[in-house]
Amino acid sequence: MLSDIRENAIIDQLTSALPRSPLQLNKVHESDSEIVRIPGSDGRILAATIDTISEEILAGLYSDPWLIGWMAVMVNMSDLAAVGAAPLGILISETLQPDIPKDNMMRMQQGIRDACGACGTFVLGGDTNFGPSITVSGCALGILEEGNLLSRTGCKTGDALYTSGYLGGGNAFAAQRLIAGISAQGSYRPIARLREGQMLVHYASCCMDTSDGALATLDELMRLNGCGFSLGKRWGKALSEFSIKTAGTMHIPEWLFLAGEHGEFELIFTVPRENEPEFLLRAQSMGWYPIELGEVIAVQQVRLVLNQKEIPLDTGEIRNLGASGSRNIEQYLKSLLAIDTRLGEERTTV
Repeated sequence: MLSDIRENAIIDQLTSALPRSPLQLNKVHESDSEIVRIPGSDGRILAATIDTISEEILAGLYSDPWLIGWMAVMVNMSDLAAVGAAPLGILISETLQPDIPKDNMMRMQQGIRDACGACGTFVLGGDTNFGPSITVSGCALGILEEGNLLSRTGCKTGDALYTSGYLGGGNAFAAQRLIAGISAQGSYRPIARLREGQMLVHYASCCMDTSDGALATLDELMRLNGCGFSLGKRWGKALSEFSIKTAGTMHIPEWLFLAGEHGEFELIFTVPRENEPEFLLRAQSMGWYPIELGEVIAVQQVRLVLNQKEIPLDTGEIRNLGASGSRNIEQYLKSLLAIDTRLGEERTTV
């Protein structure tokens, strides 16, 4: 059930007391952006999303002001990409420290500007406040056409499972930064898959971005669609070179870079088999080579091969580790390693 995930249960509690527009096409949890019909617009639909960069700054994950600005835009643009929207622009709210150095403030604005340039969009306006710590929020707006939108629901057993690009880089960056103390800021520059999302509206049966990590994405899709996913050995080929190298250097099992809660803002999506040939040809014509990750299965499990044996993961347990209330990164890693150890014991049990 969706409510078995602590974050989902909190969202349900928060939204249960709030009014919801009759023009809204998505239910709670069903899409990365909110989808609202625009009255009198001849079939145009508004996509709206809001996200904040705060925890990442407090944890020390993002310390470069340029990266803070970049991510404030990209986290929101990725939500638009996951529904196939074309961006109209973004509103930015910045809470700044009163004594922030001017150079840092301007570097953050440069990060916002550069991210907007990479996404072909604009800052529409915003708000400025002062407080004890930096917080940057964005509210992105996009446009969809009636009948051409993606959501997290709609996949069927047998559909092919794809990722828009290599996975694990976000968690590798977090591991280097927060555990090893390596300044790896330059290795992490996610770009929202806007162009790909706008193409996927014609081919995909469901879609979600990997902002919370690949396994969290698969777990949410599993719960929403009442089905599961078999990755087999393909997950290894979907790992980024950066995450593989980081796993080796830090002696962390590679699959855990799918399990952590800091993603890389790729899209994970499903494609009905009858759409697959045309989809792949269209992707190739764009110079895009999505990676097949597995397929949709009837049983509600996320399964992958570890040490030559396919096993189901308790993705709910993995997701709830991040919402346990503890922000101790070393303890979080120990908990993930304990799961890996337990799985290893299960794999060797006759």
